[in-house]
Amino acid sequence: MKKLILTLSSIAMLMLSSLTTTAGAWTIGATISSNSLDTAAKEDVDNNGTTDDTKNVSDDFVVGSLFLENTLMGDTAGITFGVDYVPFDADVDKRSITQSSVKGAGDGAATSGTNSVSASVEDHTTYYIQPGVKFGDNSLLYFTYGIITADINGKSTSISHTDINQTKSMDGEKVGVGIKTVKDSGLVLKFDISESSYDSVSFTTDNDTKGTADLDNTAITFSIGKQF
Repeated sequence: MKKLILTLSSIAMLMLSSLTTTAGAWTIGATISSNSLDTAAKEDVDNNGTTDDTKNVSDDFVVGSLFLENTLMGDTAGITFGVDYVPFDADVDKRSITQSSVKGAGDGAATSGTNSVSASVEDHTTYYIQPGVKFGDNSLLYFTYGIITADINGKSTSISHTDINQTKSMDGEKVGVGIKTVKDSGLVLKFDISESSYDSVSFTTDNDTKGTADLDNTAITFSIGKQF
């Protein structure tokens, strides 16, 4: 990833030095994206650094976002700096499992029931740079690198510990490729495919069980905006 960042930074610097436009064009618009979110979860029952259970799940969902960006164009290349914000929560489907608890079995307190866990991603913001190569009169083939900030709210119910409702900060990185076209009317159309990788987040219960999740997302997006 560091090599990719260095490569994109070098490309961006070369493009900036070759651009003839002194003032960039601003675009504001909306994006709709089809997402495939993969979650690799692991559980450390006594929080001693060992993994006692693992589970991989996938969730597919569609979400909308708003973006604001500025594009500098030259004769053969262009570069865009922008921010994308998701004003909605993206929910991870609830997962449930039946469990038996032997706590207090000697005095008849043993029980069984259903554990469940769910999560939602909130305040998802991406700051991105998109260096690209111009083709045709008003189109750009670009690469994307972005820095992501978000919150993840984890919820769980269990027969062996108190319920959890915690929110943690989550950072990530995004890479992708796309095509951008600007019509004579100022209408902007974008289509891209991207991969996002997030830092792992952990939640710990009151009985010292630690759950950790690693999230990776693949997105296919279509954006429409107005350049001014």
